[in-house]
Amino acid sequence: MEEILVDLRQEQESLDRLLQSLDERSWGLPTPAEGWTVRDSISHLAHIDEVALAVLGGDRSPLETAARMRGGFNAIGLRRGRSMRPKEVFLWWREARQGLLKALSRCDPRERLPWFARPMSARSFATARLMETWAHGLDCYEAVGAECPDTDRLRHIALLAYLARPYAYGIHGLDPPESPLRVDLELPSGRPWSAGPPDAQDRIEGSAGEFCRVAVRRRHWRDTSLVARGEEARRFLEIVQAYAGPPGSGRGPQRGPGHGFPPAQGGPPFSSSGGEE
Repeated sequence: MEEILVDLRQEQESLDRLLQSLDERSWGLPTPAEGWTVRDSISHLAHIDEVALAVLGGDRSPLETAARMRGGFNAIGLRRGRSMRPKEVFLWWREARQGLLKALSRCDPRERLPWFARPMSARSFATARLMETWAHGLDCYEAVGAECPDTDRLRHIALLAYLARPYAYGIHGLDPPESPLRVDLELPSGRPWSAGPPDAQDRIEGSAGEFCRVAVRRRHWRDTSLVARGEEARRFLEIVQAYAGPPGSGRGPQRGPGHGFPPAQGGPPFSSSGGEE
């Protein structure tokens, strides 16, 4: 639990440094998530971090509201953020995330916490917050024309995506295959990372940065150097997602027509993973 909380804090602080460098105009720049600006992305993170803090305090009313509103829950955070100046949104996110980190530090890693899609362990809960911070951070970096630095914190997102394999099939109305999958990735430091049986016939190999971007639907796998060996490995790359909830439209391949998803809309809907660490 200590490890994931250290990495979550570092991921938040990395995005914080980017935001500190922006002028007020930059907060209004459109991101690749259709209809969302930089301010919207940070408002969403602040809102869901605030919801997570309320849930950790025993208040389930935000989850009940989300269930009633179905797909409209994200709009609550966006409306609030759009009524604020960028500096106020920035401080809102800082306060929400700091309170959440403090609350998570008091949790047993195996404690089951209620969440939007289904209950999660506290460790997976924290990992999902890291995943969403990184995913929406990617959108902010792209909006302002900056390069998002990849780190070995991506190993947490890669694991979420791998463990969520059955969920990814199910959310697309597909039967999960019985055949195992092996994923071999290289982390930004050059260290290897892997999951799955070494003798699996279906295999995915490549960069952790590319795999994780595919898993949060910020890039189509055909626009990466990822290698998929086996039919199920290729099919998994078409549907992989490191978050629970509707898959969204994702991003279409840029190398030619005929594959994948149209331009991205929104992002990870409820900061939740489909797997368990």
